[in-house]
Amino acid sequence: MSEPKAFNKEKFLLFLLSGIFIFQAALLAFGLGFCARNGGLKTCPAIGDRYETTFNVMIATTLALLTGGAVAAGVSKRSDPDPNPSWDDRKRVQEDPPKDPK
Repeated sequence: MSEPKAFNKEKFLLFLLSGIFIFQAALLAFGLGFCARNGGLKTCPAIGDRYETTFNVMIATTLALLTGGAVAAGVSKRSDPDPNPSWDDRKRVQEDPPKDPK
């Protein structure tokens, strides 16, 4: 019996992003069809603005998740983790001054 594959969060989020594109295109097509049959822009004058706002929020959320995943993966893969982690690195920098590049 083979072991299950590890969950790939980035791949999942990219599939989610493509799903958002497809859903948004379908929703816009439906909205434009409805408006065209019922009086055009007089019936729904703000359809473009609503579409743009919804689209931007969904894309921003997905890209933020992708970026957060990349940052978290980079932090967890550090080569020599600090044994005494601290948000303030001033003390460590003072103790270990930068080496002369010569």
